Amino acid sequence: MIELEESKRQGELRVVKIVGVIPARYASSRFQGKALVDILGKPMVQHVYERAAHAKTLDAVIVATDDQRIYDVVAGFGGQVAMTSPDCPTGTERVAIVAETLDCDVVANIQGDEPLLEPVVIDQMIQPFLDDPSVEVSTLKQRVENEEDYRDPNVVKVLTDLQGFALYFSRASIPGNLSNHWLQTQPNYRHVGLYAYCRERLLEFTQWERTPYEGAEGLEQLRFLEHGIRIRVVETEHSLIGVDVPADLERVLEILKSRRNEK
Repeated sequence: MIELEESKRQGELRVVKIVGVIPARYASSRFQGKALVDILGKPMVQHVYERAAHAKTLDAVIVATDDQRIYDVVAGFGGQVAMTSPDCPTGTERVAIVAETLDCDVVANIQGDEPLLEPVVIDQMIQPFLDDPSVEVSTLKQRVENEEDYRDPNVVKVLTDLQGFALYFSRASIPGNLSNHWLQTQPNYRHVGLYAYCRERLLEFTQWERTPYEGAEGLEQLRFLEHGIRIRVVETEHSLIGVDVPADLERVLEILKSRRNEK
C-alpha cells in the first residue's frame, strides 16, 4: 500500500491500495489457448504475471480466468488466481467481477497477452491516482510516428485536452483532414489499451448500458466519456507488443531471444 499526503485541509496520510488484475480466457477467437502458449519455457500468462508483479505501485496481482487449465497453471507457478464466469462478454467485465471481492481503492486492468510488458508502464498509468485523489480512470497513449498508423482503423487514436484528459477515442484518423506537414510536425497519439480505475467507478461502469458512441466505434472506454467520467491519459515511450495471432508470437520470441543473447 502507498501512503500519500491527502490534502492540506485534512493534514493526514491517505493509504491507497492498488491491485492489478489480468483477465485471461482460453477461448480466444484468433488464437485459441494463447494464455498457455509456451514462451521460452513459461506460459504466456506467467510472463505477464511476473512482469506485472515488478510494478512498484501494485500491492497484488491476480489472474481472472474462466478456464480450469489456466487456473491450474497460475496456481502451479504460485500466482494468485480467481475463477470467473465464462459468460463475461469482455475482459473489463471479468476484472470487475474480481474487483467486487477485493478490498482496494484502485484496480489496474492488465492485458493477458502482453508478455513483454514493462512494469514501469503500469506505474506510469497508476501515477495520476497518486497525484490527484479526484482521478477515477486512467489509461495510456503513445506517439503515432507514421501516416500509415494514423490512417489505420485498427490503430485507435486518442485526443486529449490541455490537462491531459481524453476528449475522444476513435478508429478514424483524428484530428481529421491533416496534411502530411501536420503529421510530421505535430504530435498525434494512439491509445494503449491498459486501464486503471477507481474500484467503485469500475463496478458502476459494468452496470451501465452500452452507449451510442461506444457502439459506433466499438470502443468501450467511450462509455465513461458519455457518462461524463474523465479519463486521464498518460504518455508512455515504452512500446507494447500484444499477441493477438500466432504470427505475433514469433516476433515476441525473436525479441526475447535477442535480449538473452545481449546479456
